[in-house]
Amino acid sequence: MRKYAVAAALLLMSCNQADKPPAIAIDGAWARATLPAQTSSAAYFTISNKGGPDILLSISSPAGDASIHSTSMDSGVMRMRAVPSAVVPADGKLELKPGGLHVMVMGLKQPLVAGSSIPLDLKFQKSGDVHVDAEVMAAGSEGAGM
Repeated sequence: MRKYAVAAALLLMSCNQADKPPAIAIDGAWARATLPAQTSSAAYFTISNKGGPDILLSISSPAGDASIHSTSMDSGVMRMRAVPSAVVPADGKLELKPGGLHVMVMGLKQPLVAGSSIPLDLKFQKSGDVHVDAEVMAAGSEGAGM
């Protein structure tokens, strides 16, 4: 009987989290500076959530075509693939970082220069639109290593 009581309590706790509104914050946003003639770059940040679950549906930028990508190893080859969305867990974090989930910005309208910033507009299922400016960092700078 005790097993069922524990399972029921866990189920109720998870339901309560789903009912709680998300509380999204974006921290540490940065993007990699481009080299001459390079027309794409990546951006990274951490999404903290002190509420119920949410889903990052899309990312856009006036600087170019932005989308969510994942990085994985496939038969010893590093591959990047676009993903349609990413879950931001309740009372948790979603890290977009080198070698993992990240933002690709392709077709850049101008080079990304260290010290400047790139605007990113994130669209969440429950939290709606959130704007962040990612600091552009030179390759080899702290946080810019892959």
